[in-house]
Amino acid sequence: MTTSPVLTYPRSDKEFILDTDASNEGAGAVLSQKIGNEECVITYFSRSLGKPERNYCATRKELLAVVKPIEHLNHYFYGRKFLLRTDHASLR
Repeated sequence: MTTSPVLTYPRSDKEFILDTDASNEGAGAVLSQKIGNEECVITYFSRSLGKPERNYCATRKELLAVVKPIEHLNHYFYGRKFLLRTDHASLR
């Protein structure tokens, strides 16, 4: 990384984009908005998986990576449509 990450203030006139992913160790998400031709990051979310959660199948881990950020960042999503992007085929 050669430059510091820059966070953007959310804009009420733009759609939110939530990118999620999970691994055997944790789950994470990036909340962003497309402003002009650039996708600007608003915030990041991550958490470690507990011992029981590490035994989940891949689909359940990916679903956890969707649900937990939505719960944590619900003040951005409440009453609004947003775009969810995940790399897990069965959740598309």
